[in-house]
Amino acid sequence: MARRRNRIQPRETRLDAVGAFIGDVASLAAEYARDEPPPPRIRTFSEAEPDDLSVALELLGRFRDLGLVVHGPRGCAAVPVHGPARLAVTDLDQQDTVLGSGEALAETVRRLDATARPAAIAVLGTPVVAINNDDIQATVGDLCEELGKPVVWVQTNALTSRIAATGADAAALALVHLANPEDAAGDLGLLNLLVPAASPEVDDLVSGIEAQGWKVNLLSETGTVADLARAATAAASLVLDPDTLEPLAAALEDRRGVPQLPVALPVGHAATAALYQTLADIAGTTPVIPLTPARTGAEALAGRRIAIALAPGWALALAQLVEDLGGEVVLLSVPHIDRRHAGALAGLAARRAAAQIHVGAAQGFEHENLLRRLAPDLVLGDPAAGAHALRLGIPAAAVVPERLIGPGAVERLDDLVRDALAGSTLALRAARGRQSPYSPGWLRRSPDWHVKREVK
Repeated sequence: MARRRNRIQPRETRLDAVGAFIGDVASLAAEYARDEPPPPRIRTFSEAEPDDLSVALELLGRFRDLGLVVHGPRGCAAVPVHGPARLAVTDLDQQDTVLGSGEALAETVRRLDATARPAAIAVLGTPVVAINNDDIQATVGDLCEELGKPVVWVQTNALTSRIAATGADAAALALVHLANPEDAAGDLGLLNLLVPAASPEVDDLVSGIEAQGWKVNLLSETGTVADLARAATAAASLVLDPDTLEPLAAALEDRRGVPQLPVALPVGHAATAALYQTLADIAGTTPVIPLTPARTGAEALAGRRIAIALAPGWALALAQLVEDLGGEVVLLSVPHIDRRHAGALAGLAARRAAAQIHVGAAQGFEHENLLRRLAPDLVLGDPAAGAHALRLGIPAAAVVPERLIGPGAVERLDDLVRDALAGSTLALRAARGRQSPYSPGWLRRSPDWHVKREVK
């Protein structure tokens, strides 16, 4: 029988999350310094808006033997970017929307199980299901017994929250039901390592953790349902993807008693050495600390005005690193911000009170407007922000968070910056004669003219 699951709390409620803000860092940090939540804000105009379903699909798609069923119209589904996900969609029509479609869901799950033979199946809701009130929980409970394998409900519907990262919370609550080792004994030497993706740097970190006397259960895009079951037996979890995978680690702690390690992201030699020291202390071994890299500074960053566009946990960590290396952060662009980031946000505000922060995902007009006004020397971050920068002749470098893990982060960042600055002439040439997709009148408007306080 299916267990009764707790309803998902949106991040706006659970963590006082903000999804719409343009202003200086000090102002937003001051809002989180107060006891009450920041005032709710909305966009009266939005170019695009990712939702909880897209985030949940991306996270669940990392587990290569987990089948995925999207319960809704075909247009609601998207192929996850991580791994060969087994994906089906119920393809609801107008009649299903009005009358309900529980049997269509059951039949789709059966077909996926027969063709793909996944180890478990996750069913994700859509706005249509929020309208017709299909009882997904009852259907998956019946299918668990019929198929003889776990079938779990992922509580997405795109209507609960304006913060797409709420989808990670919904996915985590479903995944923790797969982390059920059936009374297997705990492994005091096992560490769950939750990372966004595999990389040579992650491999080196795994070797470093093992050198401290630990075994590693790697939960990344190579993960399996069996790895999830094993995760429930671990002694602790280490999260290197704080905005997407932290909810899974929190669920493992809350539901399975596996604590999270409260350590900083191991970016650079000092943070990595501190992590190894902590792990060695817990294991009762002598720490094995990596050698200091040949380069200890990123001279290319010194004196540069930098814009950063990444998920908030990594954006704030990178901002700290850039400032430590002599750069000046003039703009931080993140899809959302919440109370977990308040400490790092206050730290940035103490160093750069006038630095601008842009909160909102997939808002190209806002990116371009701010980049034109601030004219940074370099943009570091996701490809979309880099594309806006290059159209304006601003050098840009794509930063992949998992490549900054470990003691060599400074060297790798220095190389990225040097390569981007070396291509500055190419960026200017590429921008020459290129017209903005936005009219001059549109760009003359204040970048936050459409961000308003919500009136209830």
